[in-house]
Amino acid sequence: MFRNEGEICALIDLAEGERGVIVKALGGLGLVRRLAEMGLTPGVEVKLLKKGSFGGPVEIEVRGVALALGYGVASKVLVKPVKDESHG
Repeated sequence: MFRNEGEICALIDLAEGERGVIVKALGGLGLVRRLAEMGLTPGVEVKLLKKGSFGGPVEIEVRGVALALGYGVASKVLVKPVKDESHG
């Protein structure tokens, strides 16, 4: 999926190995609270480690901890992609 620089997208739209900063979660208070308990709050940088096939779970790294999110949950987390400084 093609994005403009600085454009907000869903967590599932990141490529494997790509990083993004959480902007917000789309969902009810229960979902937002559950994500916050996992450390997924606005302003936190996440890295997409692995996408499950066919709508399977998405593995991410947050604050140095690897987590798995269901596809539906990951699709509700909006992030702003971060350019990898090591690639110039």
